Amino acid sequence: MRAVVVLFPVFAMTVGNATVQSTVGLFGRSTGLSEFQVGIFFASSAVLFFLTSSAWGSLADRWGRRPVILTGLAGGGVSLLLIAALYAFGPDAMDASIIFAALLFARVVYGLLSGGIQPAAVAAMAEITTEHRRSTAAALVGAAFGLASIVGPLFAALLVGFGFAAPVASACALILIAGLAARTIPATTSPMGSRAAVFALPLAAVMPYLVLAFAVVLGLSALQPTMAFFVQDRLAIGTTLAVQYASYVSAAFATCSFVIQALVVPMLTMSPHRLMMVGVAASCGGIGFCLVAADLAGLVVGFGVIGAGFGLVQPGLLAGAMQVTGADRQGQVAGHMQSAMSAAWIVGPLAGTAAYSLSIEGPLLLAAATTTAGTLGYFVLMVVSRSGGSNRARSAG
Repeated sequence: MRAVVVLFPVFAMTVGNATVQSTVGLFGRSTGLSEFQVGIFFASSAVLFFLTSSAWGSLADRWGRRPVILTGLAGGGVSLLLIAALYAFGPDAMDASIIFAALLFARVVYGLLSGGIQPAAVAAMAEITTEHRRSTAAALVGAAFGLASIVGPLFAALLVGFGFAAPVASACALILIAGLAARTIPATTSPMGSRAAVFALPLAAVMPYLVLAFAVVLGLSALQPTMAFFVQDRLAIGTTLAVQYASYVSAAFATCSFVIQALVVPMLTMSPHRLMMVGVAASCGGIGFCLVAADLAGLVVGFGVIGAGFGLVQPGLLAGAMQVTGADRQGQVAGHMQSAMSAAWIVGPLAGTAAYSLSIEGPLLLAAATTTAGTLGYFVLMVVSRSGGSNRARSAG
């Protein structure tokens, strides 16, 4: 039961964010905002998550998991409420520049306050599992996020007929329920409690995982904005059909990632390292399949395998990093991992669109290259970290 209470805030906040992602583009277009301004709206939260996630993770160790989760839900709820109010006023209620400033302010509130929900949830889940089941804890948080990423757009599609504000306002209600549930999370802190120093992590031990996390997510985020273009150009189909096919491909990725994290990883007894390596191999295999696929079925299978690979890599990364940092810094390491992934989400879409301008296979090749380079960097840094640890042990002896 405690696991459900911890995971529900992650699910609710992700559903709320998905309703915004599904509606703000078309609302912005109806108000006269440019695509670039909508891009700034989304980029602002990624930048703020990158800047604040590590600090929120550290505060989750110092204050406890519950206060950080509640703060994140409050910030996300206020942000969604402001956006819903703008939607309700309608595109003609005020000047486009004012609407843009208000939307950006609402997104900044979300980016500043909500970056701690996932790191605190990961840390809370780690507390209710044994050290050897850290992968399961991380996988369940990822599954909650993945399920919400599937449900959120459907939620928006069902309610948008009542107006742009309807799905976002309904998501606010869901977040309120999550907040009430989160109040039952025990107000525990790390063993070091308030004495835990912000950023007090053995970075040499964590760095291999941060590098691989950044590299893998960079490759995946490079595929995100170009997937529909690739489907259309590879299959030589019209725009409407391309949107439908791209939705199938995207759903295959999300569904496979969710199933792996929710059902498969909890049943496995693999070490975090083995999970990561099998996941990397699967992702690269899926990329290769997509490069040669000539029909929709091939692309669905290829992106599904990539999603399955990511579903193995993500919990392996979090569990591995947690094992080398100790029980008193679980929130900090989860925050650092989210910062690394957020940084990748800032760079990846820009790199992906640039690669696509050179070749339609460019983003896939970029994803393969970054994943391979990140894996090599992981091994090199692991050797360096272990060598440094051995040298320190000899010196102490």
